[in-house]
Amino acid sequence: MLLTRLITWQLRIFAALSALALGLAFVAYAKVPSMVGIGVYDVTVDYADASGLYPKALVTYRGVKVGTVVDLEVTDDGAVATLRIDNDADIPQGSAAELHSTSAIGEQYVDLVPPAAAEGRAPFLSDGARIPRERAVEMPQITPVLEAVNRLLASVPKQETRRVLDQVGDGLGGRSADLAGIIDSSGQLLTEAQANIETTTSLLTALRPVLATQVDLATSTRTHASALNALTAAMAADGSADLSALLRDGPGGLDASTDIVTELQPTLPMLLTNATTNADVLNTYLPGIKQTLVVYPATIARLQGAINPRAGLGDAEFDLRAALNDPPSCKAGYTPVRARRAPSDTSRRDADPLAHCEIPADDPIAVRGARNLPCPSSTRRGPLPASCGLHFRRGVWPDTSGTVAYDLAIGRQDDAHDLDVTEGKGEELWKILVLAPLSVG
Repeated sequence: MLLTRLITWQLRIFAALSALALGLAFVAYAKVPSMVGIGVYDVTVDYADASGLYPKALVTYRGVKVGTVVDLEVTDDGAVATLRIDNDADIPQGSAAELHSTSAIGEQYVDLVPPAAAEGRAPFLSDGARIPRERAVEMPQITPVLEAVNRLLASVPKQETRRVLDQVGDGLGGRSADLAGIIDSSGQLLTEAQANIETTTSLLTALRPVLATQVDLATSTRTHASALNALTAAMAADGSADLSALLRDGPGGLDASTDIVTELQPTLPMLLTNATTNADVLNTYLPGIKQTLVVYPATIARLQGAINPRAGLGDAEFDLRAALNDPPSCKAGYTPVRARRAPSDTSRRDADPLAHCEIPADDPIAVRGARNLPCPSSTRRGPLPASCGLHFRRGVWPDTSGTVAYDLAIGRQDDAHDLDVTEGKGEELWKILVLAPLSVG
C-alpha cells in the first residue's frame, strides 16, 4: 500500500500526541510533581508513639485524602512524621494530628482535626509547619491490655480453678430446669426495669453514694475477703460437711424467706415509702435539728439550775410576769370563738394539723409564733413548708385504697396519689418491694 505524504504526517502527529498523552498519564499516575515538591507542602508531626504508622500512609482532613506520609524518623523520645499535603487543602493552624487504625493488623493513618474555633479560617498550615506533641494524638495501644490480661491469667491458680469448675459441674448437674428458671426470672427483671426506666435510673443514682462508700472501704473489704478465704479454707479442711449441710437445708430456709416476703408485701412498701418521705423532710430540716441538739444541753442545764437548788424545799426559782392580753392573742386561722365547743362536750373531733396564725408578717401579734418560722434553705419565713417553696413526697395510710395522708407542702389540699399496694403474685413481689418506695406522685 502506497502512503501519501499527508497520511504519513498524520501518522507522525498521532504518534507524537499518543506518546505525549502516555507520558502525561505516567507522570500524573506516578505523582512525579509531588515527588519533586510541586503542588505540595510538607508538615512535620512530633509523636511520642507512632507504632503502626508507615511511609505512604494516608493523610486525611474531614474524611478526605489530602496527602500522604513521606517520611518517618525515629528520635530518642518518639518519632517525627513528615506529611506531604496538597496545596489546595487549606488546613487551619492549631489542627491536631490524630492517629487512627485502618485495619485489624494495626495499619494507621493520620487524620488532621481542626480546632472548633478556627475551622475553615486562616491562617493555614504552610510548608515547613510543625505540629507539636501537645496536638499529636496517638492510637491507644492494645499491647499493654494484652500484657495485663496475660498477667491476670497467669495469676489464676490452675489447680484451684480446675477444682472449682469440677465442683460447679457437680453442683449444676441435672439442674437445667432451675437454671432456666433463673434465666427467665432475670429476663423478667430486666424487662420490668426497662419498663420503669425512670425509677430504675433513680435507683441507680441513689446507689452512687453507696458505691463511693464501698470504694472508701476498699481496705476493709480486702480484710473481709481474707477472712472469708480463711473460713472457706477451714470448711474445705473439714471435708465441707457443714457447707454440704447448708446447701442441703438451704432451700427450706429460702422458702421460709419467700413466705416472709409474701407476708410483708402488703405493708412493707408503704413503710419504706413513708420512711423515705420522713428522711426527705429530716434531711431538709437537718440544720434546724442540729441547732436544736446544740442548744438542748444548755436548755436542760438552765432548767436544772432553776429546779435542783430548791428541790428539797418543794419549790423552784422562777420569775413570773403577768401579761393581760398585751399584745392580744392571734385568732385568725384558728377555730372561731363561736364555733368552739363547751368544756362539757367530750365528743371526738379531728384536729386541724395545719392550723396556724394567719395574719400579715409585719403584724406585731405573735411575732414569735409559727407564722414566722425560718425556712431551712433561705431567708424567708413561713408557717408551712409550702410557704418556703418546699415540696415533699406524699405518704400513704396503711389501707388498700392508696389514700394519701395530708401533705404540708400543698397546704390543705386533699390530693389522691394512687399507689397499688395490694397483694401481688410471685414475680411481682420484687417490683412492689423495690419500686414502690421510689414512686413519686
